[in-house]
Amino acid sequence: MLSAVELLVRLRRTPLRAWPTLNLSVAEATALYIISFLASALLGMVRQILLNARFGLEPEIAAYYAAARLPETLTVLIAGGTLTNALVPVLLRVTDRDGEAAAHRLLNGVVTLLLVVVGPCCLLLAMGAPLFVRTLLVPGFDGALQALTAQLARIMLIELLLLVVEAGVIALLISRNQVLLPAVAIALRNVTVIGGIGVAYLVPSIGIYGPTIGSTLDVIIQLAILAPGLRRRGFVPRPVWNPADRDLRAVGRLLVPNGVSGVANYSAAIVDTAYLSLTGMTAAIGALANAMLLTGLPTRLLGSAVGQAMLPHLAELSNRGEWQPLRRRIGILLLVAGGVALLVALLIAALSRPLISLLFERGAFDTTAVAVTTQFLVIYALGLPIYVLTDLATRALVACYDTLSAMLTNIGQLLLRILLLSFTIGPYGPVAVPMVHVLSSAVETLILLLVLRMRTRP
Repeated sequence: MLSAVELLVRLRRTPLRAWPTLNLSVAEATALYIISFLASALLGMVRQILLNARFGLEPEIAAYYAAARLPETLTVLIAGGTLTNALVPVLLRVTDRDGEAAAHRLLNGVVTLLLVVVGPCCLLLAMGAPLFVRTLLVPGFDGALQALTAQLARIMLIELLLLVVEAGVIALLISRNQVLLPAVAIALRNVTVIGGIGVAYLVPSIGIYGPTIGSTLDVIIQLAILAPGLRRRGFVPRPVWNPADRDLRAVGRLLVPNGVSGVANYSAAIVDTAYLSLTGMTAAIGALANAMLLTGLPTRLLGSAVGQAMLPHLAELSNRGEWQPLRRRIGILLLVAGGVALLVALLIAALSRPLISLLFERGAFDTTAVAVTTQFLVIYALGLPIYVLTDLATRALVACYDTLSAMLTNIGQLLLRILLLSFTIGPYGPVAVPMVHVLSSAVETLILLLVLRMRTRP
């Protein structure tokens, strides 16, 4: 709370034109990220309330949630936190060694290379979407619903090229502890999705295409918010083709394992969706999305927000070889965030039904939908400390230039989840999905913490 007050006082004393390049301390950055994630979560909750009221847990919304699985998985691989986390420590090292201009060249080189790779991949994926949907994503859906899912997935793939650029820009600003604009961009996510749902209310024939198109426009808003920070830093985006550059290769050594790790993590969501489709209960897919939204907020606040704020500082300690201070800071971080997550988990589990009823029970979202979502939420909530510790441990390992460990544990978790679901989905039905999720995540987290302990030994 004190850090948030200090941040507001500092912003008030700083001229508006200097905000884009304002350098924040760890405490100020953490407070800012928490505020931005809360704002984003509020808009996300508004989005979910409107989605539930408009579409309930009907097959149409199940197709929407399922379609988002493919773009989400690829976004983690080529953009999002994966590219940002891989770039931050290398940009810090390049800037300290060769100056700001060298860091700009590196960023342009990374973005150019990724765009050359991602463009054709998006085209191939759009062409193959029907086959992927039919054979892997939702084999239990009927033909018409599979066709709708494939069409929605194709629309959502459009945003991936812009997300590559956005992730690189965010990394540049974060590497200089200038997190104000990235935080504002986070806070305003879901604005265009909400607008799309509004269009679906006003023009019922638009249906689920309203929020789908809205989600693809979201990244344009993010780039517009980040643009002033680029101008203030003197960064000019331009094509730079130099695949042999040593620093670009260093980014690749972090990006590839981290990307595979992220894909394995999100592929687990595809596995969950596929097994739920085989139960014949399409409402369970919407219930899963609602439950994950409610557990995702504290995970982002205690894991993503705190971890992202700490990443550049942990990377600086790692670059200097100061292992004792690094280990002490990581230990405090894990202990405090894990303890708070446990208390929040118990609170959510205890209040799950009235919480879901208060938030979502209106319009097409009836009492049956409340009951299904409550069952999922209670189980997912109990794993909240596990999700938070996994997020923090993964970012700490990135600061130590180790993304291979997270990749291997994520792949192991995915294989374990498939194995367990194969045996449990029959006797337990849809509820097996959250049960297996928590169990496999616990195994992954334990391994990551053991590896982190070894990596930070003096």
